[in-house]
Amino acid sequence: MKFREFTVNSHSTREFVDSGVEEREMNEIKTYLDEVNSTVGKEKGFSLLLLENGNTVYQDLEGFGGDGGVMIKGPHYIGLQLDKADHEIEIFGAFYLQSVVKKIYDLGLGSCWISLNEIIPSQEEKLLAGKPGIIQYLLVFGKPSKKEGKTDKHKTIINCDTKYEQNPYGITMITTSDETRLSVVDTIFLQNWGNVAPYEEMEKRGVLDLLYYVRNSPSFQNVQPCRLILKDGYAELAVVNPDREENYTDAGIMLFTLEGLAKELSFPSNWHFIQDDSGSTDYRRVAHFDL
Repeated sequence: MKFREFTVNSHSTREFVDSGVEEREMNEIKTYLDEVNSTVGKEKGFSLLLLENGNTVYQDLEGFGGDGGVMIKGPHYIGLQLDKADHEIEIFGAFYLQSVVKKIYDLGLGSCWISLNEIIPSQEEKLLAGKPGIIQYLLVFGKPSKKEGKTDKHKTIINCDTKYEQNPYGITMITTSDETRLSVVDTIFLQNWGNVAPYEEMEKRGVLDLLYYVRNSPSFQNVQPCRLILKDGYAELAVVNPDREENYTDAGIMLFTLEGLAKELSFPSNWHFIQDDSGSTDYRRVAHFDL
């Protein structure tokens, strides 16, 4: 599956069949989680916890988990455990939990992020099963209750012959939900914060295609808090409203999307966390990304 197709066609699944996933698929997911936890998670301070008994998790969190306490019922969950509340750990944890979303998508299964902002300490302790730290998100996954049809896709891309000035790349984005997204020029700056990057400059640098697709990166309540500042040979990822903790999770998801697209489009895909000490209340830089 091409990464661009994943960014366009993947969507959250909120209804699942009661039966769990097949043993082969579950073993693939377990193997991947073990690999992430042992090679990256231990070093970076997070762990992905597989919770196979979804019915128990749902009963424990109903009325507490999810946006406004609206918990999503599913056969299995994966918890994102963090050693402590720390922006770097949050970003890396979100990056790798979103990589699990891609893994699940490639297996033909569905998934959905669930916020745990409203759970109480006893519920958190039960989810952690004796592990130290905190848990702020779950990923519910399983077989979707219905097959996805054309009208169910959030977005579809089709080719057309429109001129560049009217529509870059001759691509038409058809939105089949109420979801709307900021344009490329609303999310990309050139050299300095607030200096809008013209289409022509992005095209000259050969990054317009990459930046067009990266807008599909999901975010909590679709607020799209991430911005990219194009520099010479690299970009800096920043979040607006830096006091909003969810934005750092969204930044991790954005970095996974950016890295996947960059690899597919033959760009450098190296990135590292930035500790921004500028003190700006409008935005905060969180990552350097080679382009």
